Amino acid sequence: MLPFLYLLLLLVAALFFGKVAEHLKQPTIVGNIIGGLVFGPLLILLLDSFDISILTGIANDLAPDTVGKNLDFLMQLAIVMVMFSSGLETQLKEFIASFKVGFLTATMGVIFPFIMGFVGAYIFLGDWLISLFIGGALSITAVAISLTTLIQIDAIRTRFGITILNAAIADDVIGILVLSVLLSFARTGDLPNFVQVGGTIAVSILFVVLVVLLLPKLSKYIFSGVRKERVTEGIGFSILIAGIVAVAAHLMGLHLMIGALLGGMAVRDSLPSDLREALNRWSFGFFAPVFFAWVGFSVTFKGMAFSFFTLVIIAMGFFGKFLGAGIGSKLSGLKWSESLLVGIGMNGRAGVELVLVAIALQMSIINRDIYSAIVYNAIVMSLITPVLLKIGYNYFRRRGSIKVMD
Repeated sequence: MLPFLYLLLLLVAALFFGKVAEHLKQPTIVGNIIGGLVFGPLLILLLDSFDISILTGIANDLAPDTVGKNLDFLMQLAIVMVMFSSGLETQLKEFIASFKVGFLTATMGVIFPFIMGFVGAYIFLGDWLISLFIGGALSITAVAISLTTLIQIDAIRTRFGITILNAAIADDVIGILVLSVLLSFARTGDLPNFVQVGGTIAVSILFVVLVVLLLPKLSKYIFSGVRKERVTEGIGFSILIAGIVAVAAHLMGLHLMIGALLGGMAVRDSLPSDLREALNRWSFGFFAPVFFAWVGFSVTFKGMAFSFFTLVIIAMGFFGKFLGAGIGSKLSGLKWSESLLVGIGMNGRAGVELVLVAIALQMSIINRDIYSAIVYNAIVMSLITPVLLKIGYNYFRRRGSIKVMD
């Protein structure tokens, strides 16, 4: 019963505030996250302020740890479906053609915020191990935030949009490597050797190649037997494929969302248009709002979440990504206008970096105050990135500075 009530709460919050955001001509994601904030930490603060046992009990039931235990599977399914549908919006050949640009953008977009985050945290905290984890967390882009924003502002087929797509995937792979190195260092006190790092890179490349080469052919065979009028059957097969590829990515050391995203791109040309439309309705009408509401819901307003330290984290993370990804995309051949948008779009958070700091918290490398500050940074970046990206995209599009892929 409780999981169902929690789901209803998140859905109401996401849909209501999502509509408010649309009315204010802002990305729906912003409203979804604000809805989670209002029905989560703000509501908890309000209930606790009355100091009444019944209300305090309700507040305890709304604690993120409690809700998370009940909705963990749903959140994983939501992110898989959102990423799979995001992949359906991108042609595989366009993704491959711009991979060089995306890889350089991702590399520069990891180095800059990692260094800036490490230096800023070390100056503030004086602990090099904690600073390494903070730098690692700030260096990772959340694929879900960036891609869903691009789709909602109809920019996924622009040159800068494809660059963000490539860079976000490459960034996530690099993030896995950063996570592996930091955890190995924290456990043993020694950096992993080149063989271990090389093996992780090789496995990641192998997975991408196998999905890109084999899945399109396999999907044509699977969906050739699905009649056009049997959209429901097609949805079932699509979810099955998304789940299988996501699990395969997880088994090979990558995040579930990477497998789902690549899977969506690989099967795109095999799906009839009405089936893609049906999947998008489910993904962006139900799963995406619930997931982004949960991002806002999971924040806690305690400890360093409102301290100067959080401002340092936000500044280092944002300008590190903005400068690194922007310079990387410019060096790869994009125009300054497109590079600025890439720098903004790569600032989406609330993905693998939260996994990194959650593990660091479990290992007692960081305390809950620092963990909360990183989560709060993710929420702030998730809120301002869609807004800034939409404003910048509309401005440069009116000036004719944006190139749309054919």
